[in-house]
Amino acid sequence: MSTTPDTMSAQAPNPKTISTDMVGPPDPVSNLRRIVFKQATNETKLEKRFRETRAEVQEWNQHFWTQHNSRFFQEREDYLKKHVPEGKQNLTADEMSVFYKAFLDKNWRSHINYNIEWYKKNVTLLGFALQVKFRRLLKLKD
Repeated sequence: MSTTPDTMSAQAPNPKTISTDMVGPPDPVSNLRRIVFKQATNETKLEKRFRETRAEVQEWNQHFWTQHNSRFFQEREDYLKKHVPEGKQNLTADEMSVFYKAFLDKNWRSHINYNIEWYKKNVTLLGFALQVKFRRLLKLKD
């Protein structure tokens, strides 16, 4: 299963015909594995909302890490161009630690905001999951 947005829909399994959620390979930039969420045959409105919210959170997460990692790769490349001495192929781990610390320091606010939003989204998903589970246990329809 390809993980790029252009080819995901063309090659992804049909959510109505799979028997369980399916996890794809890691995206080369975000390093996240996309999930195709199974669509139940008699999906209720609540179950549909839960599934769609899971997909929205996945897309939000994918976007954040694609942007973050793209910046990281570009800034690391720029740093290496400026700091690798003539005749040397690479920097040591200690030498690279200067870049890593600077990158993390520069992006700490972005990480804090991401974590706050990530927790909010997970609490929302947990609420949906509990509602779906209780409705299934009690065999309630919405």
